[in-house]
Amino acid sequence: MVIGANNAAKTVSKVARAAPAKPSFFGPKVKRAELVDMTSQLAIMTRAGVDIASALESLVRQCTSPVLREILEEVHESVLGGKSVSESMANYGHVFDQTYVAAMAAGEATGRLPDVLVQLADLLRNDMRLRNSVRTMLAYPILLSSVSGLVLLALILFVLPKFADIFADFDAPLPAITQFLITVSSELRTRLWLWGPLMLSCLTAAILFKRSTSGRLLWDRFSLTAPVISKVTRALLIGRVCRLLGIMIESGVPLLDSLRLARASVKNSLYKELFVELEDDVMNGRGLSKALLASEFIPGSAGEMVVTAEKTGTLGMVTQMIGQHYEEEGEAKLKEFVAFLEPVITVVMGFLVAVIVMSVMLPLFDLSSAAKG
Repeated sequence: MVIGANNAAKTVSKVARAAPAKPSFFGPKVKRAELVDMTSQLAIMTRAGVDIASALESLVRQCTSPVLREILEEVHESVLGGKSVSESMANYGHVFDQTYVAAMAAGEATGRLPDVLVQLADLLRNDMRLRNSVRTMLAYPILLSSVSGLVLLALILFVLPKFADIFADFDAPLPAITQFLITVSSELRTRLWLWGPLMLSCLTAAILFKRSTSGRLLWDRFSLTAPVISKVTRALLIGRVCRLLGIMIESGVPLLDSLRLARASVKNSLYKELFVELEDDVMNGRGLSKALLASEFIPGSAGEMVVTAEKTGTLGMVTQMIGQHYEEEGEAKLKEFVAFLEPVITVVMGFLVAVIVMSVMLPLFDLSSAAKG
């Protein structure tokens, strides 16, 4: 038992120091919902007293996903061969991430694997729910912007040229806005071979820049400092990180390894820098207080609670409570942001359509007045 615990503890440190597995964009994948169901079922069976090998064997029989079933079969065979579950799962980093494997290893080392599985299932379920909520809330503004943009493009490319021919027949002077839009429409129609690839190239360059180190840093800073967006981003990031830290610590993962795992899981580069400072402070015996309280991206109240919890030995429980609070706050702020965004998009697109309509109607009014005169 001691040897198994030592091996599990070594697995925690090894996983925490390892580089995160790169996501696979091609080939078969395991859906988030499938992983949540598998973890929940594994938690129920282990809590009921079923040994982990038998639980895995049962999951293999029940699993409906061919990809996940194949992985579980190989994990089961590895466990029967004498390896721990965490070591076996570590070979499939594209399915079981560092946090998952380290929590499993800590659960094995402390004898609390069923409780750890329950916490992991809760974390995965909450993360999936939050992602679905974000997608659902942003779907309408994105759809509204896309449809409005297509309507504007159709007006400029197809409707406006028809009126331009009518105006040309009467050889009447046109308002500046009408002349400008007709010129833009003519340029786009006659040189679509130039402007199409140019716009596509600009979009590709913007995407590549965002994925670069400097572009990622610029975007991450913008998301944490922009007047309206920052309230949502900060709350969701703090909630996710604190909840993850709490589960790791409660599962028995050492604080330093927990910080490393949190750094690997977070995508924001500024938060990664913060966790590098936290790791350095913990390694040198300074604790979490200095870097947390000095950070401009962590609310003072949250930093104070974490520092107090560190002193009282309740860091795992308190960080989970903080994480839950800020996740709920972030979701509420996101709803407020979307509720504000929808009328703004409607007003802006309505104004642009009105400008195009007026650019057509003003010359028609002038022609009508001239005909009556």
